Amino acid sequence: MSYYIRYFASQPITAKQIHQGLQAVDPTFKIDLGELVRGDVSLGQIEANQAGDDLFNDDVARTLQLVGSRSGGAAAVPRLKAARTIVVVGLDWGSLGSETVLGLAAPLWDVLARLSPGLSHWDDSGIFDGGQPLVDLSR
Repeated sequence: MSYYIRYFASQPITAKQIHQGLQAVDPTFKIDLGELVRGDVSLGQIEANQAGDDLFNDDVARTLQLVGSRSGGAAAVPRLKAARTIVVVGLDWGSLGSETVLGLAAPLWDVLARLSPGLSHWDDSGIFDGGQPLVDLSR
């Protein structure tokens, strides 16, 4: 099962920058043709979509529809519209389970925050500013 997290970065971020940031934390991290790997474990897929790309535009539009009428949405909308990059991470729980994969991938969120301020959209959960919930999308 795949679980998607999107990071709406206010500054441009490339896959190369993410790879370098992860390697500084743990040299066993790598991004190989969009596959996020830590050691011998494939965690899923990762891509960085830049402002103006079709995938970027579709993700922004879809997310704006989700948050527009929700509590906290008014605070999130301008920041989502100002995003310059969306880092899309599709984590694959596989046989390891969600807790193990999330634990192995945890340094990614710190690396993204160091590269650029931004908001994260966790599927079926909500929009978060760092660890703080901004928009609840669980209902």
